[in-house]
Amino acid sequence: MSDHIKALINQLIFVAKARDLSQAQLAKMAGLTAVGLTKAKGRGDIRASSLEKLGAQLNLELAFIPTRAREKAAAAIKSGTFFQTSVDSEDKEE
Repeated sequence: MSDHIKALINQLIFVAKARDLSQAQLAKMAGLTAVGLTKAKGRGDIRASSLEKLGAQLNLELAFIPTRAREKAAAAIKSGTFFQTSVDSEDKEE
């Protein structure tokens, strides 16, 4: 159904694996079945509450961000100014 949903599920699974958790373990921790998570991933369709539960097991929360903010952040990352602190800015003014 939705490539965006598939990407979100894949991100959660990637983070879980980075923390030495299998997809099945993540599903179980969130109160889902491994088969259910696999099917959701394949369809690109999952309840928001299930997505939220999966994220919570990894200390992540579901949030919507404005597209413009994402584009601005990407541009800042590419230009190397994303992690610029206010102290850095003050140093440049002097």
